[in-house]
Parts: sequence; C-alpha cells; structure tokens
Amino acid sequence: MSYNIAVVNFPLPEDFAEAVELVNPLTEVELEEVQPIFQEFHDKVTGIYPCLCSLSDDEIDSGVWCDGPLINNFKVKAPVIGFSFSKVEEAFPTVGNTALDMGLSILDWQAEKVYNP
Repeated sequence: MSYNIAVVNFPLPEDFAEAVELVNPLTEVELEEVQPIFQEFHDKVTGIYPCLCSLSDDEIDSGVWCDGPLINNFKVKAPVIGFSFSKVEEAFPTVGNTALDMGLSILDWQAEKVYNP
C-alpha cells in the first residue's frame, strides 16, 4: 500500500472537494517530457530520498517511495507520488516542505487536505 499525494504548479482551491475535482483529471493528462519545475523538484527530493531504482536489493525495503523510476510519475500534468506507508511520517514533511518552498501545491488524498505555498 502507498500514501499518495499530487503535486501541482498552480494554487489549489482551499476546499478539498474542489481541489480533487480539479486535480484528478490532470493526473491522467500525459506529457512528452517532464516540466522543468517538476524535474527540479524530483532532483531535490531524490537527492534526499533516493529513487528505488538507485538502491541495491538490500536497500529497497528502506526506500521511501512506492514505485520507480520516480521520474516517470512526473510525466503528467498533475504528478502523483507515493510513499511507502511505513515511511510517510519520516519523508512527507520534508518532501512537502520542499514542494511548498518551490511554490508548488499539494493535494493529500488520505488526509483530505490541500497545501499551498
């Protein structure tokens, strides 16, 4: 199981239901390449928490992401990234603050919350 969030490069409505209505369709809009802001975000967070693809077999279970290569998750209009449930407490605050510091917004389906910079 995973704990998924969407990261977008525009402000989200404060109302969770409105944000979901806006974001959900964008998670399916595929792009040919990763947008520069999302490439930068990816590089920052994988610098802290490496992509599963860069971990050895012995390290996989200690990774925070639920899939990889993580960069593939950023080839949509509204990227969705997933954390292993056991790593959410450790990684989500750092990843979330990195996004907000970069001017990105977050939709957190599990907590039913919206975070804007």
